[in-house]
This record gives sequence, structure tokens and C-alpha cells, in this order.
Amino acid sequence: MSRLEPSPEALAVGRLIRGRRKERGVPMAELAARSGLSQPFLSQLERGLTTPSLTSIYRIAEALDVPPGTFLRPPARPGAVSHESDPQVVRVSEGAAQFARVLIPGGRSSLMEAYEHHFEPGHGERGWFEHPGEDFLYVLEGEVVLEIEGEEPLTLRAGQSAHHRGDAPHRCRLAGPDAARTLLVIATP
Repeated sequence: MSRLEPSPEALAVGRLIRGRRKERGVPMAELAARSGLSQPFLSQLERGLTTPSLTSIYRIAEALDVPPGTFLRPPARPGAVSHESDPQVVRVSEGAAQFARVLIPGGRSSLMEAYEHHFEPGHGERGWFEHPGEDFLYVLEGEVVLEIEGEEPLTLRAGQSAHHRGDAPHRCRLAGPDAARTLLVIATP
């Protein structure tokens, strides 16, 4: 049985995580405790044996007090206009096979982050998420339900949008049997 080689992207992200952890003087066990991620999982990330989901990136970034974009691939060139022809694609969470295209990685802009989220039926539900800042969600295709802890769920169809605080636990899920696509813009504090 042959062992799969780590991808260059997984190795690069692993090096960034290890570098920031060591730079901050945080032992791996402490990072595990702060982030709520297991030490074996963090070890796999640092060795490039797996790539983190967007949820894990946020947890690690918060635990190390760095912007999430620290661990995302930067655009091809800096500046206000991005001509990125091959944006980075990341899983949204470890528990679901849903994915997002990174349009503006957090930390690369001091004002915002932007992601194109894809929701596919049968690929699992996204977990609850919270982060600093405010979210603007616009439905490009299909229909999703926005759930914010303590509020009534809101069904949004293509062309509709919502705005909410990011520090309240929230998630989006498919409203029906068809795929959906959203644009999420996060205003960073």
C-alpha cells in the first residue's frame, strides 16, 4: 500500500500554523485546548497530512490571536482588484463536505473577507459558527435557511440578502433538495 504524499498547499498551511504557533510560544497541547481541536489533528495539520477547514482555520487563528487569512493562500497579487483565476477552495467544516471559494481571505484586507459558499444536497450540514465582525449574506442561487442562535430561522431565496453580527452563533443550511450558492462578506472589526 502506497502512502499519499502531502499536497504542496497542505504543507504550506502546515508550515504557517507551526511557524505562528512557535513564534507565539504556544505548545501544541495548549493550542489544542485553546482551539478546541485535538492535538493529533493539529499534528496532522502541521505535518501537511491534511488541510484545515474554514472552521478550523478560524479556531486556530483565534487561539493564536492572528487573522484567519494568515493561513489562507494570498491572492496572486496584492491590491484592490483581484484577477485570481483559480481561487482557493476549502471545506467549510470537518463534518460536512460543503465547500467555499476564498475570494478575499481574512487578514489580507483590513476591512473585509469574502467567500462564495456552495451547498450541495447530501453533503452534510454545516456546524454553528461565530467570529468577530458582521456578516452580509447574499443568495446567488437556490434557497438557504439562515439560523442565528436566539432568533427565528430566516429562509432566503436567490436575490435576497441578510445582515447580522458574526459573534452570535450562526449557520446556513439548504432549505430544500436543490443546491444553493451564496456570497458571504464579513466586515472585520
